[in-house]
Amino acid sequence: MEHRKRKLPRIIRIILTVLSILLVLVLCTGWYLNQHWTKLLRKELSGYVTDLSDSLYTVQFKELHLNVLSGSLTVDKAAMTLDSAVYRRMLAAHRAPENTYLISVEKLQLRYFKPWRYFTRKELSAGELIVTGPSIVMDQNSTVRDTTRPRTAYEDISSKMKSIFIGHLQLDSTNFKYVFTRKDSSRVIHQFHNLRVGVNDFLIDSVALNDPTRYLYARNYEIGMRDYMNRTRDSLYWMYVRSIRYDAAERTLNIGQFELQPRYDKTQFQQQTGGVQQDRYELQFNDIKVQELDPRLLLQEQQVWARRINIGNGRLHIYRDRTLPMPPGDKLGQFPNQVLQKLHLPIKIDTLTGNNVELQYAELSPVSRHVGQINFNHVHARLTNITNIDSMVARNKHCMADFDAIFMQSGKLRAHFDFTLNNPAGQFAVSGQLKNMNGKELNSVTRPLGMIEIRSCNIRDLNFNIRGDERKAAGSVTMLYDNLKIAILKQDKDHKNYSRKGLMSFVANVMVIKDGNPLPGEKVRVANVTHVRDVQKSFFNLVWKTLFTGVKETAGAGKL
Repeated sequence: MEHRKRKLPRIIRIILTVLSILLVLVLCTGWYLNQHWTKLLRKELSGYVTDLSDSLYTVQFKELHLNVLSGSLTVDKAAMTLDSAVYRRMLAAHRAPENTYLISVEKLQLRYFKPWRYFTRKELSAGELIVTGPSIVMDQNSTVRDTTRPRTAYEDISSKMKSIFIGHLQLDSTNFKYVFTRKDSSRVIHQFHNLRVGVNDFLIDSVALNDPTRYLYARNYEIGMRDYMNRTRDSLYWMYVRSIRYDAAERTLNIGQFELQPRYDKTQFQQQTGGVQQDRYELQFNDIKVQELDPRLLLQEQQVWARRINIGNGRLHIYRDRTLPMPPGDKLGQFPNQVLQKLHLPIKIDTLTGNNVELQYAELSPVSRHVGQINFNHVHARLTNITNIDSMVARNKHCMADFDAIFMQSGKLRAHFDFTLNNPAGQFAVSGQLKNMNGKELNSVTRPLGMIEIRSCNIRDLNFNIRGDERKAAGSVTMLYDNLKIAILKQDKDHKNYSRKGLMSFVANVMVIKDGNPLPGEKVRVANVTHVRDVQKSFFNLVWKTLFTGVKETAGAGKL
């Protein structure tokens, strides 16, 4: 027993000694391999790029650190530059590539790197590659003629490596400049700052290109950008775009929020417009998803092609000061279909939907000096065939828009618009229905803008069908209602308080206004109306005035 006790410390010493020797061997081997493989990597990194690009590119870096034991590789201050003399020779020989690059990075970190696989089997495998502060300039020149056979990425690397695998590639704070030269030598330039780029499961080998689950050798590319802010061209608004992310596998662009915010309050805004009337907008759309967006057409041809755009929710408030003079000129040629046709940006959007959007229009009356306001809540909209591309218009010349909403807190409104595309006169049609509305809800409009108060009215059903163009509109309006009573108003000299004109209100209710439709023993009255447009006012003003003319005629108040 004592003999065994005396042997135990010796066994421990032997084990510790062996472990120490092994540890020293591992450290020495690691040190040796670090030194040896670091020298090889420094040489090979520059040589690979030069050889694979046929001397078109060279790579320079400040320092390279390899840690065999932790499986990490760090490269500081690296840059890939183009040899212009070589490029000119390639151009002359029709061997120059259409795409060229200039790249610089602050730091490149390869984690979970397996150097033994790289040096023994020529397979580059790493769990993660993090690139910090990259700056990339990509120049795509479609005038360049390359007569060489197109090669895949695997064909390019196969003479040096069997495969490249990166589990996750992350580029932080990326500045990217894209220059596209068209066949006519005109150029399109895009610049993006502070991009975040993520690439998952990137693999180049003999079969990856034909893998249907991969997109450009990866399972997915995700591109995000920090919040973007800029002033509009007229300097009246701030424009904010927040939480931008593009998913290449799904071809989906997600925008957390788009906001248009006036730089001035309502009084200062009118001063900035030169003292004439101009609509002031406050707009905010949330959770925007653009599906099947074509990035090549967007970047190269400045065209927006998308299958579907969905807006999760939002609001649009419009304000106009009618006390100011009208701006010079007219608004001919500014109907929605006319504006779409004039856009310099070609557009093809199959479907645009908006959900739970709040619309508000308010204007300051020059008569009452009070603000009248119309509200549409819980607006759901669906627009189809939004395009100004001639070949698409030739297939289908109708842009349709369907809306349903709560009008003025109580009325259930639905409307259908049909815009004729590529029509010089801005031809359109609109039909719809308003049901079950308390007419008193309209007082926020009729008091300040018409000096009329609705004391009571039950609007059971309002149907309208209108067709028109930029000069006039005509159609039929049928309003079924009962118990209509109004009061004609006047104001004090300070334009503060309203009071009722008793005699005129009595005469209007007894002798002019028809308190229901249909009246007992009579048929339903249908108003067939025509309204000539005030060319200084908008498309929606024409629709509203035409509809309102029919409502007044039905109620017998056409001359009020």
